[in-house]
Amino acid sequence: MWQGRVGFGLSLGALGAALAGCGEDGGRASASESQGVSASEGSSQGTDNPTGPPTGSASDSDAGSASNSATQTTPGTASDSSTAAITGDTSTGTTAANNSSSGPGTDSTAAGTDGETTMGLPACDGDDQGGFDFSYLWVANTDQGSISKVNTETKIEEARYFSDLTQNGNSSPSRTSVNITGRFVVVSNRNTGWVTKVAANNDDCVDKNANGVIDTSLDKDSILPWGSDECVLWSTQVTNNIFSGGAGPRATAWTPGEFNEQTCKYENQKVWIGWLTGPGQAVMGQLDGETGALEATVPLGNWPLYDAPNGYAPYGAAVDADGFVWTTAVFSDQVWRVDPVTLEVKMWQAGNGDSHYGMTVDSKGKVWFANWQGHGGVSTFDPVTETWSIVEGSTGNVFRGIAVDADGNVWTANNGGALGCGMIQVSADTKTVVTFHQFDPCGTPVGVSIDVAGKVWMVDYNGWAFKMDPQNYAKELVNIANVHYTYSDMTGGGLLNAVIPK
Repeated sequence: MWQGRVGFGLSLGALGAALAGCGEDGGRASASESQGVSASEGSSQGTDNPTGPPTGSASDSDAGSASNSATQTTPGTASDSSTAAITGDTSTGTTAANNSSSGPGTDSTAAGTDGETTMGLPACDGDDQGGFDFSYLWVANTDQGSISKVNTETKIEEARYFSDLTQNGNSSPSRTSVNITGRFVVVSNRNTGWVTKVAANNDDCVDKNANGVIDTSLDKDSILPWGSDECVLWSTQVTNNIFSGGAGPRATAWTPGEFNEQTCKYENQKVWIGWLTGPGQAVMGQLDGETGALEATVPLGNWPLYDAPNGYAPYGAAVDADGFVWTTAVFSDQVWRVDPVTLEVKMWQAGNGDSHYGMTVDSKGKVWFANWQGHGGVSTFDPVTETWSIVEGSTGNVFRGIAVDADGNVWTANNGGALGCGMIQVSADTKTVVTFHQFDPCGTPVGVSIDVAGKVWMVDYNGWAFKMDPQNYAKELVNIANVHYTYSDMTGGGLLNAVIPK
């Protein structure tokens, strides 16, 4: 069994008791809601250019139409790869007053769950419960309009799925986020506004055509036509108003939901997505994790305009142990926090030369940033003391994705500057540089994530990834075909470790 144990909910004070009662132990910790942009994404992908200001044009045919409508769909069956057959209802995004989420420190066992009991075993029966015995890295194939499912132990790409009904690179998938048990992933498509959920485990897939088997991708070369893969559970278009290259959904994060100590299940899990409703008008939307229904939209007032006149959507997102949702505006020095219960929004501004790209949250509640411009270093914000710090010796670089592991190491992908191509390692406790890691080959590393075994993954835009052991720094090259403008919590380790400290 993987030793990344899961348990969250009730109130924070009752968390330890709940975990003990369900045979839980402390999980490995990391966070990786890291962000980045690619070296050469074409305009059809809504590009974010690392060698200059993010550029790109929208490819959505409904550009200029209503920005807050959400079409909730369940992929149906498709007879060929050129036709997307989808069925479902249409729902309109609600305002804060209609929010149905449960948030920080709640004691809820609301319905609407992912029904997770841990690999089908009896709930809370002994010390083997509360974890999961599979672990995947989910990589967005931006130029293909798909996502790859890579086994983090064997390093084999076990499946590949189209990310939306477009079935090509015009959808421009980027951010992937994995829920706290690793059983589900969502991927956001920047150029079409669709957010799609995929199950990692066949037990969670749905036999929609009732043929007695789960029809799904079996390897990297077998992508099923849209609507026919029964592990693709839902797809919701959070916006059809892709009026510019920066308007589409970017920031993407799961909340853990509430932990039911009677069933040892996580219930009422939510997905948070950020997009623009108009030039410089940003929102964070809350989706029901089980159904994909858009339940609330939260405006982020006075959103900064980078690359005026349109600006960019909230760029990255992460959830802390109190359930708060954090996000950033790219290349600004601001960080935003949403209370998922009251939907209250709070913003802090660094004023220290920060220029945020990637961001994540550690198990102590501190927010970490990879800075692409400005001072070009690694920085952090403490929401308790409301103070900012820049890691000495890290400045003058071009940082992208960022993640924090269970041992308090901060890992950040670097695309150039003083240190060159590779990944910096920083101590979260001392706020000092540990070392800089070089990789061969090293093209445009963007995404960083920590798997449930504590291994560090760095995904390169140019078509590969590295798995690194943080103890001895041994590196393994993993080839993954296509272009990967991907970052955020690609393994689920970020959410797990932010919620359950080691």
